[in-house]
Amino acid sequence: MPADRVGLLIIRAWVEAGSASPLRAQLRWTTDVGRGLENSITFVDVETVQSAVAEWLHEVLAAGESQGEGDAVTPQ
Repeated sequence: MPADRVGLLIIRAWVEAGSASPLRAQLRWTTDVGRGLENSITFVDVETVQSAVAEWLHEVLAAGESQGEGDAVTPQ
């Protein structure tokens, strides 16, 4: 039986006063915590953050399905 694969996404958000685009949202993520956080990027608008989160969820799903883990979800 393969070990459970766990993805992790951290969103750190703040406002930079006086900026024309004051929102800052730094995303750090991995699709396998066993490899550590693999990516980090900072965004300045809500829609881009939403798209990045959706893309990460699709990556987690694809990684799980490639290992046969995408069939069941157990709420925590």
